[in-house]
Amino acid sequence: MNNTFKDYWILVSKMIEYNLKIIFSNKFIWFLLGAILFFLGMAVVYVLQTSVSDIGEFYGVFIFCGVLLIFYPTVFGIQNDQDAKTIEILFGIPDYRYKVWLVRIVLMFVIAFLIMLAFSYMASLMIIRFHVFQMTFQVMIPVVFLGMMSFMMSTVIRNGNGTAVVMIIIGIVFMFLGDVIYRSPWNIFHNPFNPAYNVTESAWAVITLKSRLFLACGSVLFLLAALLNLQRREKFM
Repeated sequence: MNNTFKDYWILVSKMIEYNLKIIFSNKFIWFLLGAILFFLGMAVVYVLQTSVSDIGEFYGVFIFCGVLLIFYPTVFGIQNDQDAKTIEILFGIPDYRYKVWLVRIVLMFVIAFLIMLAFSYMASLMIIRFHVFQMTFQVMIPVVFLGMMSFMMSTVIRNGNGTAVVMIIIGIVFMFLGDVIYRSPWNIFHNPFNPAYNVTESAWAVITLKSRLFLACGSVLFLLAALLNLQRREKFM
């Protein structure tokens, strides 16, 4: 029993170590630095302001930082495996979609969550006090949704640059529609900390709940669709 548990732990540890190397490889460091510099730059701007009293102002900053953190691993992950010829090895592992890519996806978002938690904590110390965990949790819901969408699109397009273009277009479309769907739960950039005018607090809470349920269900569906696409090895070989 002990040997079986030890062997399983060694397997999981090596899988985590392998996927961490994949996640932090190539150009990810530049996106990480971009997120850090953007956050620090905006933090300086807010520190210099004397009228910051609404934590809703930080929500958009954190969303952008979170998207930067998950953009490269989710958009270019499949292409990196193809370029490195490791995708052929992955297809040879039984149920590899659960043992490799699922672990990688979880690690991506765990890393992003921890970094965003650190950003929120720094903002809470430097600018204005707010509930750090609540802010991070609310930010990560749309970030996970966009990350899962990117992952799914990458399994369909099978090209990092093409997936990046499609995701940027989708993001721009939702930004343009922001004012139109601001009070709608279908707004993926819904800001729970910045209620719309002429909307009661209870009504805004209902909109927020519906928005979070929509994003959570969408994230699960995108993940399942991506894993299903990855079973069709003839598309990637």
